Amino acid sequence: MRVSPFFLSLALSIAAWAPVRSRAVAAADADAIDDPKLARRLGSRVTLGASTAPTAAAVGGPVTPAGVATSGSAAAPASAPGVPAVDVVGGPVSAQPAAAAPSGAGETGRTPTIGLGYRRFSFVQIGATTGSGAGAAASEPFDSIALDFYPISRTLRFGLTTQYGWQSGRFDSRDGDYFIAQSVSLGVQHPGPTITPFAEAFAGAGYLRRFQFDRTIPTAYWQFGLDAGANLFVAEHGYVSLALGYLRPVNGFAKMQSFTSVYVDTWSLKLGFGL
Repeated sequence: MRVSPFFLSLALSIAAWAPVRSRAVAAADADAIDDPKLARRLGSRVTLGASTAPTAAAVGGPVTPAGVATSGSAAAPASAPGVPAVDVVGGPVSAQPAAAAPSGAGETGRTPTIGLGYRRFSFVQIGATTGSGAGAAASEPFDSIALDFYPISRTLRFGLTTQYGWQSGRFDSRDGDYFIAQSVSLGVQHPGPTITPFAEAFAGAGYLRRFQFDRTIPTAYWQFGLDAGANLFVAEHGYVSLALGYLRPVNGFAKMQSFTSVYVDTWSLKLGFGL
């Protein structure tokens, strides 16, 4: 019986394809998912080589982002900056919040450098002393203005003060008393972002013009005292100041070919502003 060449070629092709088909079916059965519901949702399992990147179309589900290690695998490179890491098993991993800045960070204490102040206090008159020429005397109110400069102004502060004072109510009067003095001060302060409290001691000396018996009498002036108060910063570098102080002003002068002095212990109030 003569066999047609066409049918002979077809038979040989079927014989060669059958083993390949058997292996493909076996592989498909091996990759099949046992759970029917899960199999309908995900399809057949696909085995990929080590160098093959998974795709959503190939596996039928979400793709593991690059740089994220999955369970049982070696750690992968960190994800790109600004991209939160993803845990394939547990879901997105929340980014760790940045550490909160400490309360008051960036706030620095402020201290005075230069200022202009006004002080009012009680003084004494020549010829109004008792007994030996030292002690209680008749009151003579004085006003004064001062230019304060602090070359050292940290927790420790050191100041230089130039002061001009005049008999109260007689600033422009020719028969009023006035003085010019230079003082130094040393104290402590607590620098704060808004309020800087301070306490300081000061001492100084200068010239005091007395007008007595229709003539000018040159005399000496010196003082020492204590101030306690605070600087309130109302701008980046500007402040107002208030201080309550103890003051002992002293007037020394020549009397009957001898040198004597009068003084008084008094309280003073000083107001100021500056930088």
